[in-house]
Amino acid sequence: MTGSAANEYVFECPQCEEQFEVNDGMRDALLERGCPVCTASVSPTAFSPVSTR
Repeated sequence: MTGSAANEYVFECPQCEEQFEVNDGMRDALLERGCPVCTASVSPTAFSPVSTR
């Protein structure tokens, strides 16, 4: 993978506890539309930066 400009996050739904990695665009969509699995509202605290390896 060569230098991605987008930040990456781990999303964990506060309702259904589903987890997956997302980029900036998906993070914004989740904040606007809610969890795609259970439709729960999502706040910025549901995201944490992906650790660099």
